[in-house]
Order: sequence, then C-alpha cells, then structure tokens
Amino acid sequence: MRVTFALPEMTILSGGLRVVAQYARHLLDQGHDVSLVIRRPKHMPGPRRRLLGQLGLGRHAPPLSPDRGHFTGLDVPVHHLEETRPVRPRDVPDADVIVSTWWTTAEWAQRLPTSKGRHVHFIQDYEDFYPEHSQRVRAVYRQTNRKIVVAPWLREKLMAEFGRDSMVVMNGVDLDHFGAPARDCGTPPRIGFMHAHHPRKNGGMAIDVARRVHAVRPDIAFLVFGADPRPDDAPDFIRYERSPTQPRIAEIYRSCDLWLFVSLTEGFGLPLLEAMASRTPVLATPAGAAPDLIDGRNGRLSTFDPAEFARAAVDLLAMPAADWAQASQAAFATALGRRNDIAACEFEAILQDTLGG
Repeated sequence: MRVTFALPEMTILSGGLRVVAQYARHLLDQGHDVSLVIRRPKHMPGPRRRLLGQLGLGRHAPPLSPDRGHFTGLDVPVHHLEETRPVRPRDVPDADVIVSTWWTTAEWAQRLPTSKGRHVHFIQDYEDFYPEHSQRVRAVYRQTNRKIVVAPWLREKLMAEFGRDSMVVMNGVDLDHFGAPARDCGTPPRIGFMHAHHPRKNGGMAIDVARRVHAVRPDIAFLVFGADPRPDDAPDFIRYERSPTQPRIAEIYRSCDLWLFVSLTEGFGLPLLEAMASRTPVLATPAGAAPDLIDGRNGRLSTFDPAEFARAAVDLLAMPAADWAQASQAAFATALGRRNDIAACEFEAILQDTLGG
C-alpha cells in the first residue's frame, strides 16, 4: 500500500505530529511505501507572519529545517510544497491513500485526482479555532471522504453537526519511552501537571488548584513543565521546568504520584496516557478522551470547579498505600491496552479497508 501523509508542518514537537509519525513508522515497518507532503498554511499566526515579513520571506515559505521533529530518523521521501500557490497534481506523488492531518491539508487533498490516493481525513481535534476560518473548516468536515477521529466525542460532534460518520482510533502511547516499573507512592507525594498559556489549557485553574491543595497539605510537592515561560502567578512552592527534553518528560511523569489534567477542551489529551503509562493515576476534567480512559480505578474525573478538583486531589493522595498501588497498576493497565502498536494496527486496518471498500 502506498500512503501519503499531508502535513501542515513537520518540526513542531506537538502531540498530534507525534501520533502521525508513529503511524508512519508502523506502516513503513509493515512494508508499505510512505511519503510525506508538507505544505504550511498560508494563514499563519500573526507573530510568525510578522517575523517572515521582517526577514523578507513574507511571500515564500522558508526551507524546511534539517530537524524533522518527531519524524527524525524516518527514512521516507519528503515533498515540500510552495504555500503561495495552489497544489497541483504533479506536486504530489501517486499513492493508494492520502491522509490529510489538518483542515488546511484536507482542503487541497480533497481536490486531487484519485491517482494521488483515496482521501482519508485524520482528525485529532475540532479545528474550528479562529472565526475568520470557521466557514472553511466546517466545509472540510462536510467533505464526503473517510474520516478517522481520535476520540468518541469527535465522532459524535461530526455526526451531530455535519451528518458525517467517522471511525474512532484512540491514540496509543509508547511504553518503551513512558513505561515504568511498579512503585510505591512517594513520601511526601508529588503532583504534576503541564502548563500552557493558551486559554483552552486552563492553566489558571491548575495554579488555583495547586494553591488550594498546598493550603491543606503543604507537604505535597508540585512539579510542572511546559513550553512557555514560568507562569507569573505560579507560587514559589511549584517547581517549573521549561521545555524539558523528551527523556526528561518521561522522568517527570514517573516521579509524580498524581497527574492533573485540567484542559477545558482537547482533541484527545496525550498526557492522560503518558502519565498512566508511567503508573501515575490521573485526576482530570471531562475533556478530550478523559471520560473514555478514566474509569474510577486508574484515577478520577472531576469538574471544572477548582475547589472540588483540589478536594479530589487531596483525597486521592490520602488513600492507603495499598489502594494507591492498585490505582497505579490500573493506570498502567489502561496504557497497556492502548499501546502504540495496537493503535497503529487499527489505523492501518482502516486504510486497507478504505481501499477494499
């Protein structure tokens, strides 16, 4: 099977690109031919547009960096398309399937002839983020192609809003990277979470919860990481690490006894599985795939109320050692059931079924 992945970017270390890279590697390992086509969106965020203008590059895309991010070491052809003109069929290799991975790539992939592959739209979030692009995004979701989504809520959303069915492939997690041996709860325990300034990540609530927990249990340590500078409102008792390496991120997960997931919205929420693979129970808001992964044994779902969320965190870390060990094991069992190879095989099967159907 010849598979082309249509990407809006390659070097950003996002969770979405990590998933695509994992699937590309699996398909390559299974003997399929894989190609990558990169076409950055013409509608870039303001800061990047201004920077390109200052560099005199406003009309043309800069060349791809030698760094391939999550695709590093993946020995496949990479086609870099000019972003300032329409995509032509001769710009894209012939294939059996072309997988678009962002709404802008779905726009041009849908217009290609069948010789470029049957179009499968891989949707990792509801990408209607900016009002100026809303009509175009919604038009993409109305396309009559096969759609793969990463969580049940996305399938329900596409059916309710656009009458388009889709197939769910829940994301997988790399146990070789994030896995951990059985362990006891720390004394004193440690809470971890990711922080980002974007409003949907709800970082203000995370800081609020940390203050409330600290007021009741000042012995509990907090370890936080993120790509942004340390939050201005982060109290001194929070240890913050900016842009840790991938190995260090795995160490952070393993060093915590409870992981907080406070997002307002998420497509999936990879930290859920990454923490559980590290045998760390998770306390989460009902965002992304949290309602589908957290079952009360491997952690707990809470609300967006900081006071209630903080009480739940204190309760979880006050449980007897044997109960925490059971929760830790249940978290690992959940991750074991969503290993990368399981998710990748499900993804591969849908692509093959697309050709057969």
